[in-house]
Amino acid sequence: SGPLTPLQQRQMALVYSAAFGLNAVASDMVELVRGATGLVDGERKPFAVSDILESVQDIVRPIAEEKGLVLTVTSPAHDHRLGHPAALNRVLLNLTTNALKFTADGSVTVEVEELAGGDRVRCTVRDTGRGIPPGPMAMLFEPFRRRQAMGDYAFSGSGLGLSICRKLIEAMGGTLEVATEQGVGTRFWFELAMPRSTPNMLLP
Repeated sequence: SGPLTPLQQRQMALVYSAAFGLNAVASDMVELVRGATGLVDGERKPFAVSDILESVQDIVRPIAEEKGLVLTVTSPAHDHRLGHPAALNRVLLNLTTNALKFTADGSVTVEVEELAGGDRVRCTVRDTGRGIPPGPMAMLFEPFRRRQAMGDYAFSGSGLGLSICRKLIEAMGGTLEVATEQGVGTRFWFELAMPRSTPNMLLP
């Protein structure tokens, strides 16, 4: 019916982000019902970390823009790796969406950095949000939990997302860590073996 106005484009982008998020929740529920046994493919595949980060950024950018937050992503010095790109994308997208959801001012940073030796990386999602109180921290990775009262802190809705993230990371050989300070922000991070590859390994 004609070109969209800037406002309509922004609204459509938000609708897309919301629909993608709902689809992810539905997928998470299915995986948990199945026992989360098929989350990660057996063999590592060549991929570019920057492609994963660009995909995540494209999906969550409308949320950041709507809230006036600065979103920064950083790739490792050596971009091409061997690993599980679909699982990594899912984890980083979930953690980044959560960070944006609970940050009212400031920034969200997504960083994948190469560790000493070159074949391991550390993935970090950091925000300047309100932090997580001690009570919710104790139940952070529980798949299902009820609010004690209206207005209680609810970190990730049903809690499915973080539970799946932890299972995905464990399936890839890592451990999901979290550090938080109320009024300052929260940081999630994990380390994975992700050997270097070359660009030509991406070719069919």
